[in-house]
Amino acid sequence: MTAVLIFPAALNLATSTTQIVAQRFSTSWPWYIIRGAGFIAAGLIVLLMLSGILQVTGLIYRFIEPITAWAIHKALAIALCISIAVHIGFLLIDNYVRFSLVQLFVPLESHYNNGTTFLGVALGSLSVSLGILAMYGIAVIVASSLGWIDTKKRAWKSLHYLSYAVAIFVFLHALYTGSDLKYGVFRLAWIGLGAMVVLGILSRLWRAGTTRPKRPSAGEEPDRQATH
Repeated sequence: MTAVLIFPAALNLATSTTQIVAQRFSTSWPWYIIRGAGFIAAGLIVLLMLSGILQVTGLIYRFIEPITAWAIHKALAIALCISIAVHIGFLLIDNYVRFSLVQLFVPLESHYNNGTTFLGVALGSLSVSLGILAMYGIAVIVASSLGWIDTKKRAWKSLHYLSYAVAIFVFLHALYTGSDLKYGVFRLAWIGLGAMVVLGILSRLWRAGTTRPKRPSAGEEPDRQATH
């Protein structure tokens, strides 16, 4: 008899929960796409940074051929641009949090705040602005990589250093804008990934300092092996 009474109650609860979820999804489905695209873009940023550092240090060539490694890096960059376009595009049609074109493309125009603070200070507007600056930085890096890598290598290399600043901007943008990174496992995981990227950047800078050819002093013959 008890089971007969419990089963209809459990069925009604499941039905009610399903209806609530369906109703919420039907009214705010763009927000879920925005969040998903943001997660994908964040993950691609980490993969791009690490793959780029591994290519510069040469570690990745122990496992993958140089042409294949570059093709993967290029594909990741294109996928990143697509995910950013989806992230921004659906922000324009979302009714849960409204953004205008100006707020999406001009820093400090948005006053969005998800409640996350740093030392008691809300950083919503600043973190959104960092995301906008990161978007412009990514556009410059990808465009120069596709157009200048074979013709203007020095300019391409100089612009590619923007990727370090972009990584920092994206990290802070996600940490203080994303609703899923306010607390808990996701926040800790994102901080861990950020620490991993920082270690990679430090390794890259250390290698750049230790492998830079030594300039000969006056009257000293250059070390020809060091210049290759």
